[in-house]
Amino acid sequence: MKSIKKSTIVLITLVSIVGLAQASDKSHDSTWPQARFEINNYQTTSSVADVAQFMSALQKKDKALKPYQPKNAPRTTETGQPLNAWRLAATGKDPLRVYINAGIHAGEVEGKDAMQIILRELIQGKYPEIRQSIEIVTLPTYNADGADAQDPLNRRHQPNPAGGVGPRENVFGIDLNRDMMKAAAANTRWMLAMYQDFQPAAVFDLHTTNGSYHGFHITYEPAWATGGDAPLQGLNRRMLTDVRAMMLKQGMPTYDYGNFRFDKDKKIVGWESAFSSPNLVSNYPTLQYALGVLVESYVYRSFKERIEDNRLYVVELLRWLAANKEQVKREQMAAKTRWADQWKINDARLPLRTEMTLAETYTFEVVDPIKDANGQIIGEKSRTKMDLPAYVAFKAVDEIRVPQGYLVDPAYAEKLRPILEAHGLNVLPGSARPRGEALMYFHETERNIAKDTFQGVFTAQIKGQWKEQMPEKRAGYAWSNETLDKAIYVPLNQPLGRLGFYLLDPRSADGLVYWGYLHAYYARGKGMWGEPPRQPILAVGSAAANYTSESAAGKPERVQE
Repeated sequence: MKSIKKSTIVLITLVSIVGLAQASDKSHDSTWPQARFEINNYQTTSSVADVAQFMSALQKKDKALKPYQPKNAPRTTETGQPLNAWRLAATGKDPLRVYINAGIHAGEVEGKDAMQIILRELIQGKYPEIRQSIEIVTLPTYNADGADAQDPLNRRHQPNPAGGVGPRENVFGIDLNRDMMKAAAANTRWMLAMYQDFQPAAVFDLHTTNGSYHGFHITYEPAWATGGDAPLQGLNRRMLTDVRAMMLKQGMPTYDYGNFRFDKDKKIVGWESAFSSPNLVSNYPTLQYALGVLVESYVYRSFKERIEDNRLYVVELLRWLAANKEQVKREQMAAKTRWADQWKINDARLPLRTEMTLAETYTFEVVDPIKDANGQIIGEKSRTKMDLPAYVAFKAVDEIRVPQGYLVDPAYAEKLRPILEAHGLNVLPGSARPRGEALMYFHETERNIAKDTFQGVFTAQIKGQWKEQMPEKRAGYAWSNETLDKAIYVPLNQPLGRLGFYLLDPRSADGLVYWGYLHAYYARGKGMWGEPPRQPILAVGSAAANYTSESAAGKPERVQE
C-alpha cells in the first residue's frame, strides 16, 4: 500500500512539473505571436502597425479577442493615424469591465509593449481568475501620431531602445493627458465615446516618470478628481494600498506617484502628490463612477525592466479587481445612489477645489544619482532611508450647494452641445427647464486671463457667486423668454450631474469657461467698445444662491481618502 501511494505521488509530481514547464514555455512557443521588441531583442519599441500585426495574429488563437470601436467615435486621429483598440471578452458571466490606456505620451512606451504580453498571457490561460471575471478593452497606441514618430533624440534621459521613442504630445502639440474635459483631440473624443459604449468600472493609464530619484519601480495614483464620491475614492485608494503590499512581497517596491517636498534650504521634508484635476485620464474616471489608476514606471530602469514592471503591476491590479468584483460593483451603485439621495432633499453639494493632505508617514529611499551627459543614471553615490510625511491624499474644500442646472445661451449651443453630450450628459432644450425656479446671474469678483497659453489656450480663472439680481452693468443683448426656450438646459439632477457642474460652472478650475470655450464673453479685451453680450450661462434654481469661498471656510472639511 505504501509503495502504491509513493508511486502515485511521483506520477502526480511529474505531471505537475511537465504541466508547469509547458505553461512557462508557451510565450516562447513559435506558434504564439511575438511582439516586435521580442523579435529584435528590445532594439525597438512597437509601431502602430506592429501592434496591429501582433493582435491580428493573437486573434487566431482566441476569437474572443476582437478589434473594438466605440459607437460614434473617431476611427483615426486628425492626421489619419488609426486608433486601434482591442476587446478581450471574459470567460465568466457578468464580468467587470476594465479599460487600459497606453502610449498617451509616445515617449513612455513600456505600457504599450507590456499590454501585448499581458493579452497573450491571458489568452494562454495564465491568469484564469482574471480571464473569468474581467473584460478588457485596451488601446496600446493611444497617441497614434507619436507612436510612429520614433527618434533616438526623444527622452534621452531614460534608457531607450536603439530605435528611440516617440514625442510626448500629439502632432498639434496637445498633451492628450490634459484634454479630458475640453476634448479638443480626436483621441479624447474616442475615449469619451468608449465611456458611453463600454462603461468601464476601472481605467488604467500607463506612463513613465519624468525624473524623480526614488527607489520605487512603480509609482501610482488613484482617481483624485475634485468632486468625486468620497467612499468610492476610498475604495480606489484601498485597492492601490493592497496591491502595494502584494508587490512588496514579490520584491517590487511601489508607492504613490509624486516627488520629494523641499524646504527653503533644499532639505527634503516630505513626499507629495501632483494633481487632482479631471483633465487627466486617470483622474477623470471618478466623475464617471469608475476607479482610476495612474501607473508610472521608474524612468531610470532599463527598457526591458520597465516593460516587465508594467506587466507585473497591471496583472496584480487585475487580480485585485477580479477578487473584489462584487464589492466594486456595489460601491459604484452606492455612489450613484448617494448623489441621487442628495437631490431628494434638494441639498446637492460639491467642492470647488481640493487641497493635498497628510495620508501617512512612510519610509522612503532617497537616491543620490550619478548621471551621464544625457541625464541617464549610470550609478548611485548612495541610498538614504528617510521616514517622511506623505501628502498623497486630497481633501475637499469650499463645498457649495449646486443649482438645479445650467442654461447655455443658444448662440453657444451648437459649440457646447457636442462636448456635453460626448461626456454622457443629458442635454435638454431650454424650454424643459423647471419653470418654478429662479434664474441666477453670475457676479464676478475676480477674473484672471493667463498671460501665456496652456494647451494652446489662454485659460480663464473666474471667481464670484450666483445671485438672482442681474449684474449692474447692462448687457447689449437681453435674455428673453424666447431666448431661454431656445437655450440648452443641462440639469444636474442626473447621474453625471457632478461632471456637468465642473464642465459648466464658471468657477470650475477645469471647465469649459477655463478652457476658453466662452472667451467671447469672459476674455473681452480693452478694444471692445460697446455694451457686452449677455451672460452665456445662467444657473437655474434658488440652491444656486450658495456659499462663497469665505462663508464655506468655517464649515467642516470633508476628507477624500
